[in-house]
Amino acid sequence: MQKFPVFILFAAMIEWNKRILKAFVFCFLFMMMAVLPQSAFAQTNRYTDSLKQAVFGGRLHYGFIFVHSYHVENVRGGRPRGFELEYSKQFTDSNTFKKYHCYPRTGWSFTYTDYDKSFLGSSWSASYFVEPQFRLSNKANFLVRGTLGLSYLTNPFDSLKNPENASYSLPVNFNLQLGVGISYHISRHTSLYGMGNFFHNSNGDLAQPNRGVNYINASLGVLYHTYSSNLPHYKKIKDTSWRTKPIHIDASFFFTPKSGYNAVRKPTRYFVAGVSATAVKEVSSSNAITLAGEVYYDDALRSIKDLIHDDSPSTLGGILIGHQFLINKFSFGQQMGVYVYKHLKTYNELWGDRWHTLYQRYTIDYNIKNHWYLGVSLLTHAQVADFFDGRVIYRFNK
Repeated sequence: MQKFPVFILFAAMIEWNKRILKAFVFCFLFMMMAVLPQSAFAQTNRYTDSLKQAVFGGRLHYGFIFVHSYHVENVRGGRPRGFELEYSKQFTDSNTFKKYHCYPRTGWSFTYTDYDKSFLGSSWSASYFVEPQFRLSNKANFLVRGTLGLSYLTNPFDSLKNPENASYSLPVNFNLQLGVGISYHISRHTSLYGMGNFFHNSNGDLAQPNRGVNYINASLGVLYHTYSSNLPHYKKIKDTSWRTKPIHIDASFFFTPKSGYNAVRKPTRYFVAGVSATAVKEVSSSNAITLAGEVYYDDALRSIKDLIHDDSPSTLGGILIGHQFLINKFSFGQQMGVYVYKHLKTYNELWGDRWHTLYQRYTIDYNIKNHWYLGVSLLTHAQVADFFDGRVIYRFNK
């Protein structure tokens, strides 16, 4: 039984080149050498119901680049590969389980990816992740992970040195990851896990070109728990305290720089600024549904309209419905929006068929104090990211 997981790991590793595999093994062993003293300490202490143990992990990635636009047709056939190291905290106390009906794991990850295309180069990412875990059996768990961070990419667009790269034009980009998978307990401290993932890198339209790097991959890894890799089994107690909470109203102001073009078609940085109001109704202790309205002014869009002699307004308005996952002071949201005010017919005909009636937003908000929140949001049109914005939020009826 002990040889079977090793065989699976070996079979998955043969696709990786030696340089990446050597770097992964070296970094993982170095990390584990630092872990062992903490593990010895953990075994000599009695853990209480408020157990929050450290978890260290490493995994290998292998996948393919998703061609989401004809502008990046040259990335077809790319097979990104790399590795990831992570440090996290596993929450297994009964109060957390009662509230969220899962066992959340939150922490930091460091990821290296070789994009398998010379003009794309490679990336180094540092990110924060949240991973709710759901117990399937005594040994198996179902995982869902959301990750947000920053990436350093090694070969951005350059009109002279690297004109082929239409995917990114700045060395520092936003990194977004979504994944689902299974973990399997093989010893008191160790478990194996496999995941299917979607990775996205882009600069949020701070500079052009910015089609983004989208790639789908599979990963296989090992987790080391300083106390135990087994999740406790609690009886589910229905928490209905959310029923008494009123509908919250979030008022937001958001702003971000955005790349456009000046009168001689040279890329120039402009801005996006707007306001929104969101009604939030909790439907369980960890989930909420949302209805929002927003209005924003896009000065980068205005700069392009000037070039094509389009004097229509560059203000856009939309209505969105969505969902939020609530965990501690964080909320993770997904919204589907429909533009109810836009003047983009000429733009779509003469510059690029990009703005359609539907759009999406992905948000992360953090409660800093009482009624005040800070957040970030990614607005996309289908598979193409438009911009990341930062926002300040005030909550009424909290």
